[in-house]
Amino acid sequence: MKTEESLYIKILIWAYEKQESGFRWGELEKEFGLSNVQKEWIMKIFRSNMPAAENLVDHIYSNQADEHKYFITAKGTSRAVDYLNLKVAKKNSRRAEIIALIAIAIGVIVGITQICVQLKIY
Repeated sequence: MKTEESLYIKILIWAYEKQESGFRWGELEKEFGLSNVQKEWIMKIFRSNMPAAENLVDHIYSNQADEHKYFITAKGTSRAVDYLNLKVAKKNSRRAEIIALIAIAIGVIVGITQICVQLKIY
């Protein structure tokens, strides 16, 4: 069953990939084609009125460009890395499951072959 990643995860990973280059809020809106409701939701989830350490993204004001640039915070990075590690773990567990099933099938085949050989000898 293929499930599409949620908007939260997509934005979190996108911001994580931007790392030190950061992004402008307009880039985020354009990248994901956000509706007004989604913009409000994202602002609340990623940039709430909490201390900067609690937000997933934070901004730095640049006088040179007269704009705000946003960067993923340590908390956001931690969540993105956790998610990416989970994806890798899922992939590896699926691979391990396939290897285990192949090993069981080989064991069954070898067992049946041994039984057949033993019956023909006696």
